[in-house]
Amino acid sequence: MSQPGDILRAVVGPLGYPITRDTLPSPDTVRWNARRKAELLLAIRADLISLREAVSLYRLSAEEIAGWLILFERHGLDGLKTTRAQTYRQGRERPALPPNQGRAQPVEISAQ
Repeated sequence: MSQPGDILRAVVGPLGYPITRDTLPSPDTVRWNARRKAELLLAIRADLISLREAVSLYRLSAEEIAGWLILFERHGLDGLKTTRAQTYRQGRERPALPPNQGRAQPVEISAQ
């Protein structure tokens, strides 16, 4: 928590408001909506909080945060919305399988 007279570092958040260490999501945050994810990512980028601190403070994995970052860089705030996660995470379409290739086929194994 900042003290009177402290110089605060801030970054512009996803909604245009300044983000400081004091305005970051609460450490007991359970529901990570798109705005909170973006605020944390922007704070990490601006060195308001380190990735190591964020992992420890919010009990998130570095991989989860990295995944958010990729989605945020590619698709912006919409990429962080859980309702759109499947659309944005697929990224590219899977090639179509030839007929009968998607099913498990019996295989003969020789006993030696």
